[in-house]
Amino acid sequence: MQNYIQLFEEGLFKGLAPDEAEAFANRCEKRVYPDQTVLFKEMTDATSLYLLLDGEVELRFEMLAQKGEGVLAIRKPGDAIGWSSLVPPYQYTFSGVCRGEVTVLQINRDAMQTVFANNYHLGYIFMRNIAVLSGDRLLRVQEKLAKVLGDEAVTGW
Repeated sequence: MQNYIQLFEEGLFKGLAPDEAEAFANRCEKRVYPDQTVLFKEMTDATSLYLLLDGEVELRFEMLAQKGEGVLAIRKPGDAIGWSSLVPPYQYTFSGVCRGEVTVLQINRDAMQTVFANNYHLGYIFMRNIAVLSGDRLLRVQEKLAKVLGDEAVTGW
C-alpha cells in the first residue's frame, strides 16, 4: 500500500501521518474496471469514494438543453473522486466514466464513516483537504466560465 499512499500525499492524504494514511488505505478495496464503466451516476446515492491509481475517469454532467452529457474534467492517477460520499445529502454531483481500463482503491461510505468516527483527527484532515481541493476546482470552473462568457461577448453568441 505504501506506493499507493505516495500518489495521494499532496491531495487527499496531505497532512496525514504515514500510519493514518496506511490505516485508511487498508480499508479500501483495489478494483479494476474496464473502459466505459460508469463508476457512479449523477444525482444517485453516493456510496463510495474512489482513489484513482491507474487510468483516467471523465467527470460528466447532464446538459438538459442539449439532451446529452458534457465533460467537466478528466481525473488522473493521484486524484480522488466521489467526494459526495463524504457529505450530506450523499448524492453524486457528476457521473464518473472510465476512459480505458481504470484501477482504483474504493471505500464505501459506511466504512469511511466508521473510520472517521473512530479517529476524528483523520476525519478533520480529510475534510480540510477536500475543502482545499474543492476550492481549487471551483476556481478552475470560474476561469472556464469567464472565458466562455468572454468569448460570447466578443463573438456575440
